[in-house]
Amino acid sequence: MRTALLAAVALSCAACSTGSLFDSDTPVPTGYVIASAPAGSLSGVQATQVDISIARPDFAPGLDTDRIAVLKGRQLDYYRGARWGGRTVEVVQSMLVSTLQDQKLFRSVTAEQARVASDYMLDIEVRHFESDYARGAIPEAHVAIIGRLIRIVDRKLVATVTSDARVAATEERMSTVVAAFESASQKVALDLAQQTATAVATDQPALRKAHGETAEVRSQQ
Repeated sequence: MRTALLAAVALSCAACSTGSLFDSDTPVPTGYVIASAPAGSLSGVQATQVDISIARPDFAPGLDTDRIAVLKGRQLDYYRGARWGGRTVEVVQSMLVSTLQDQKLFRSVTAEQARVASDYMLDIEVRHFESDYARGAIPEAHVAIIGRLIRIVDRKLVATVTSDARVAATEERMSTVVAAFESASQKVALDLAQQTATAVATDQPALRKAHGETAEVRSQQ
């Protein structure tokens, strides 16, 4: 994937408008956002009264941008006339924070930069966040995220959670492509939320022990 993303930009991508990507007379691009998954989408998942922060995601090369990435074979391009409402790092982090918070699986879920004390941090790596034309003229939104759950008190890696989703657009129109992105992103976010909740619940004895050891050391100082 990283090799593909480092490939030269294809100016003839079938998904994009013709002409130079650097044309100065292009219209102001349309901005798109991705909604978080609906509240209460998960059931039967154990909730835990802990605080979790979501780190600013790391993206594969070429994807950390406000442009909507297109992958055709090994060529990376971007849709012209369309943008995300912010850089992908902001779009994905906001969507993850909102989705995890709205599922009521944790006491609180915040962005890392909020500087709120947390019990765990979910370190995020985004491997895929592009519109993929590998299967034909109608693209698929491909979203793949790896999360590393870190226990803050002793900086221990608790679990690695991963999710990968592909959702095909209904037609080759920007609105349906973005809808596919939203669906794939929500699927991944909910999957990560469920895996994270399970890992956190299992880790509670270790978290209590780690806090106890810390308290003992401090009392002796």
